[in-house]
Amino acid sequence: MPSPRHCLFISLAAALSLSCAESNFEPVAPQRLDPPEVYRAWWSEVESCIGTAATFERVTWYQAEQLVNKQEGTNHAGAWLPPHTIYVRSDKLLFTAGVKHEMVHEILQRRDHDTPLYHSCAGI
Repeated sequence: MPSPRHCLFISLAAALSLSCAESNFEPVAPQRLDPPEVYRAWWSEVESCIGTAATFERVTWYQAEQLVNKQEGTNHAGAWLPPHTIYVRSDKLLFTAGVKHEMVHEILQRRDHDTPLYHSCAGI
């Protein structure tokens, strides 16, 4: 039987490896973003569509020149990082479907895309 110290080490190692793998996104030249007022309207629309309320103010917003998925080598319009960070590519700040997609992640607190709400509430 493993010792309690050994179990603690395994638990910490698992948590660290999970947190390192948590995001494949690398923002290029990120800057804090004061979200445009239209984001509040979009947020309300997404909340209503999902049927769940969440606090808009809990989100920390950033814009970045690029949002590169290091694993796939692709550039994305947005990225959500738990628990409450949303990145939007600078040239996509008013891309409604892209921003709403990240809002769905935030409101649901889910990284996966295993729900039709991304399509029905964000359009993608």
